[in-house]
Amino acid sequence: MTNHINNAPSTNRTSKSRKHRGAANVDMMLAAGFMVGILVLTVLIYPRISAAKNIGSFQVDEASIASATERWKKARSNYTGVSISVLCAQNILPKGGTICGSTNTGANTNPFGGNWTVAAAKNPGLYTITGTLPNDPNVIAELADAMAPITRANCQSATSCSTIAVTATSLAMTH
Repeated sequence: MTNHINNAPSTNRTSKSRKHRGAANVDMMLAAGFMVGILVLTVLIYPRISAAKNIGSFQVDEASIASATERWKKARSNYTGVSISVLCAQNILPKGGTICGSTNTGANTNPFGGNWTVAAAKNPGLYTITGTLPNDPNVIAELADAMAPITRANCQSATSCSTIAVTATSLAMTH
């Protein structure tokens, strides 16, 4: 295309093309910045989301163990002799499932990577479910408060609750 006034080639298309390239670069930088922002936000909130998911799974598993333990008792006078291995062996909890695990002992099967156990309490008319938390001891206080209301004493929090015992890496709940 030539300029009709002085028969010189038109530079109009070239300058528009350069302007458009600059706008495209700005668009790309904005998109990249947005994606980096989303990535940073995801990295920052992932631990909270993961902990909340694990707490919810812990509550579901504990309720499954409690239900299985009560089904196991049936007409027995107390909970003497109950264990995860017994519940798994009698198929009250599914063998090889998420609680029994590959060894049917509850080892390394809770959502925090710890073990599940169940046994008769000091008063054999009650039972205690214990979950260990070797990979995440910092979440124990929040988890204890979440579990306190479902224990025998129906406590509002783990503080001064007689039916929940908290250590640095375990939580024992009496039903």
